Amino acid sequence: MAQFLFRGLRLYNTTILSKTAACCKCERNTFKLISYVQPSFASLLNKKLYSSLSEKKPTETSVTTRALDPLDNIFGEDKDERRKEKEKAIKNLKIGFFFIGASLMMVLGSGLYVLMDDNYYKKDEDEKDTYPVRLFNRGRLAVREFFESMRAPSYEKLLPDPLPYPYIQPPYTLIIEMTDLLVHPEWTYATGWRFKKRPNVDHFLEQVSQNYEVVVFTASNGFNVYPILDSLDKNNVIMYRLVKNATDYIDGHHVKNIDRINRDLSRVIMVDWNADSVKLQRENALVIPRWTGEDGDQQLIQLAEFLNVVSTSEVNDVREVLSYYKQFDHPLEVFKENQRKLLEMQEEQKQISGTLPINKARGSWKDKYLYGK
Repeated sequence: MAQFLFRGLRLYNTTILSKTAACCKCERNTFKLISYVQPSFASLLNKKLYSSLSEKKPTETSVTTRALDPLDNIFGEDKDERRKEKEKAIKNLKIGFFFIGASLMMVLGSGLYVLMDDNYYKKDEDEKDTYPVRLFNRGRLAVREFFESMRAPSYEKLLPDPLPYPYIQPPYTLIIEMTDLLVHPEWTYATGWRFKKRPNVDHFLEQVSQNYEVVVFTASNGFNVYPILDSLDKNNVIMYRLVKNATDYIDGHHVKNIDRINRDLSRVIMVDWNADSVKLQRENALVIPRWTGEDGDQQLIQLAEFLNVVSTSEVNDVREVLSYYKQFDHPLEVFKENQRKLLEMQEEQKQISGTLPINKARGSWKDKYLYGK
């Protein structure tokens, strides 16, 4: 009877073991259940599981070890290469500094030699000063003259000498700005920068070229100005073209200095829209409003009429006329009004006397309506 019960218990234990192993997902619970039911089988299973885990660990370690070895070699090689490149860069930097220092020493040495031997920089020296102080003053004078030469025009005479006889030299010289007086720059996405021709430009140039030596003087660069003037001046009316390198750079602005123009200033008229550009000889300038590209503009016709009146009146000193119109913001409008009054007075005088009184009263009318006297 006892043997029969023992065999039944073994069969019961085997059935429970198979059901538990199939349904349970956690190996830990399986171990606990088996160890509670049948310790001998649980110890055997644990032994196999732990042996399998112990066999896998060395494999993973070996793989990890094999994977780290080439990385260590790579990082080591990169580190050496970076160190070599750094040393090479430092070496090149030292060589560069050496050549820069040597060049500076040569420049300073040659400059010091010039200051010691050149008599030009010895002028106005105080003999009481020590020799180092005198060298310092010479160097300061040389540096100042260098920067002044950078601000001054590239050449002393802006225009050649007047034409000798039998060539015809116009009695007056007209210096006019190009940008925003003859043309106006415009920019669009479709075309980029383009220059719009002012209305009546051709008429203006034709009228003033009869009694004026026409000179375009602008602060723009020559490689921009010359193609525009080639297209604008088809009849070669403009005799000379002066650009940026002919200006004086004063207080951050390019100024037109007509003292270098090589002409009699009593017969030179500058036309500009920017008073700062003509501030050195404001008495020779006629400052008119800036043209911003409006169609139907008639200002050049008025300007041509004003210049022709000055030339036909044989004004000895144009500065007297320009000084009168300098006080107005729109001088050409004032001139137009003066001309209207002059014509009205001529008509009244004609009706009274029955003759043309222009020759008799020319001087007084000219003084009143042209000079403003």
